[in-house]
Amino acid sequence: MAVIGIDFGTTNSVAAIYGRSGVEVLELDDPPHEWAPYGFSRVIPSVFASDELGRIAFGWEAKAGSEFTGNRFDAIKPPFASQEDAAFGDEGASIAVEEAATLLFAEIQRRAESRSGVTARQAVVTVPANSKGRARHRTKICAGMGGFEVLGLINEPTAAAMAFAQSHPDARRYLIFDWGGGTLDVTILEAVDGVFIEQSSSGIARSGGLDFDARLSKAILESTGKGADWTTAQKRSFRLEVELAKIRLSTQESATIQLPDGSNSQVTRRRFEEIVQPLISESAAPIERCLRDLNIGPGSIDALVLVGGTSKIPAVRAFVQDLVGTDADPDIDPMTAIAEGAAIAAAVLSGENTENDFFVSTEHALGTFAVNAATASMDFSQIIPKSHKLPAASTQTFYPVFDEQQVVMIEVVEGDPEQYDYVVLKEWTVPLLESDGDRGFELTYDYDVSGILKVRAVDIESGTVLLDDDVAYGVAEDKKEIASMAQRARQAVATGQVNLESSSTRTSKLTPESEELLQKATQKVIPYLDSQNAAQLQSLVDSLRSSDAGSEAACREELRTALQPYSFLI
Repeated sequence: MAVIGIDFGTTNSVAAIYGRSGVEVLELDDPPHEWAPYGFSRVIPSVFASDELGRIAFGWEAKAGSEFTGNRFDAIKPPFASQEDAAFGDEGASIAVEEAATLLFAEIQRRAESRSGVTARQAVVTVPANSKGRARHRTKICAGMGGFEVLGLINEPTAAAMAFAQSHPDARRYLIFDWGGGTLDVTILEAVDGVFIEQSSSGIARSGGLDFDARLSKAILESTGKGADWTTAQKRSFRLEVELAKIRLSTQESATIQLPDGSNSQVTRRRFEEIVQPLISESAAPIERCLRDLNIGPGSIDALVLVGGTSKIPAVRAFVQDLVGTDADPDIDPMTAIAEGAAIAAAVLSGENTENDFFVSTEHALGTFAVNAATASMDFSQIIPKSHKLPAASTQTFYPVFDEQQVVMIEVVEGDPEQYDYVVLKEWTVPLLESDGDRGFELTYDYDVSGILKVRAVDIESGTVLLDDDVAYGVAEDKKEIASMAQRARQAVATGQVNLESSSTRTSKLTPESEELLQKATQKVIPYLDSQNAAQLQSLVDSLRSSDAGSEAACREELRTALQPYSFLI
C-alpha cells in the first residue's frame, strides 16, 4: 500500500509517489493532442461534468471533451476559503462544494490504482501557504471522504522547496514563488540539515491563471464585438481556446484563437503582456513584503523556485527574477514540483524517508475576542501566535465581565493582529457554573498538523468541561452528512453516475436563483475587478445574502443589473 502526495489545484491536480528510484509523478489522464506538448501529460484538470442522465466525467473528458455537453464544474478549490457552500455548473445545477471536491479526490484515488497500479489509501495533501483554517479543514475532510487517510497537510511552497532540494542540496535560503490558477503565494524558507523552516509568507488570495484568462477574454471580445449571443457551450469553447492561446504564447510569438462562429482572432505575445501587465505588477507586493519581513534585499536568496502554471509565462519569470535578483532554476517542472514535494513529505511521515524533515506552522494568529478591563474595548486576545510550529496547544484564562453573568460567548478568531484583519471561524454560547468563588475558565486551543483546531473550555474551580468541540465548516458540521456524502461520492465514481438533486448543498434561506447569482458574482466577476468596482459589487452581494423573503427579489435584481456590464466574465 502506497502513500502518495497530492497537489489539489484550482485548475489542475497532480499526484506523485516516492520510491527507491526517487519521485514518480503518476499519469492520471490523457490530454488532447494540442495540449500535450505544453506539460499537461502528467496533470488531471480539476474539473468534473454531468449530463441530464447523471453520467459524470472527470479531467480532460469533462474539460475539453466535445461529447460531454452537460453541466461542468470547475474551480472547485477557491470556495474552500470563502463562505460559499454550493458550487454551480455552467448550466445551473448545484452541488455542495465539499461533495464536488470529494468526487475529484475519489477519482484521483481510482485512477492511481487503475492507470498506475498504485494502491493509495494514505496521502499528504498540499494547501496554499496563506490559506486559513477553513480551507485547510475542508481540504482534509474532502480528501478523507474521497478515500484517503490524510497523514498531514503541507504548504505548497514547502513542498516545492522539498522537491527542489532533491537536486540542489546545498541551497540554504529559498524564495518560492507559487502562482497557479487561483492563488499567488510567496514564501521564504530556510533549509537546516534537511529540515525546511518557513520564515516569511505572503500572497494574494485570488490571483492566478484564471485572471489572466479573463483579461485576455475581455480584450478579444471588446475588439471583435462578439460574444453577447453565444450559448453556454460556445462560451465554454471560447474559454478553452483562450486558455490554450495563453499557454502557447509562452513559447510562441503569436497564437490564433478560433471563435465559435468559425472566425479567428490573432493575439501576439507583446499584446498579451500589455493586457496582463497590471496583474504581473501586483505580484511584486508579496515578494517585497517577505523580503522586508526578514530585512533582506535582492540578491540575498540562494534559490528562486517558480512553480504553478502562471509562473511559466516569460514576462512573469523575467519580472520575478529581476525583483529577487536571482535566476530561477529552469529544470524544475512548475506543473508537478508541488506534488513531488508532497510525495517526499508523505515518505517522511510514513517513515520511508529519513533524510528529510519539515515543519508545519500556523499561517495566522489564533485567539478570541475579549473585553479589555482597562479600556472597556473588545480586543483580540492571542492564544496561538502566527508562525508557531504545529502541532501546537496553548491555554489562557478568562473571566466573565459581570459577576452575575450566566453565559459567555466564545469566538474562535483567526487573523493578523498587525493588519487588524480578523475572521471569526466559529462561536459558541457557553453556560457558566454557579459559584461563590472564582468563575473563570481556561480556554485551550489544540491545533494539529492537519489544520484541525480543537477548542476546550474548563471551569477553573470545579474542573468541569464547559466546551469540547472542534472548528468544523460546511457539511463537516454534520457528521452524519459526512458519512453519506462520502458514500455517494465513492458510488458515483465507481458507477459513473451522480444524482445532483440528492447532493446535499446546505439549506439556504435564499432561492437557488439567488444562490447561483451570488456564485457568479463572487467567483467569476469580483476577483477580476479593481478595488473600487469590486467593493460596489461586494456591497450588493452582502445585501442579497442578508435579505429576507420580502426584499430578496429586489436585492437580486439590483445585483443582476450591476453584473450586466461584466457578462463577458460569466
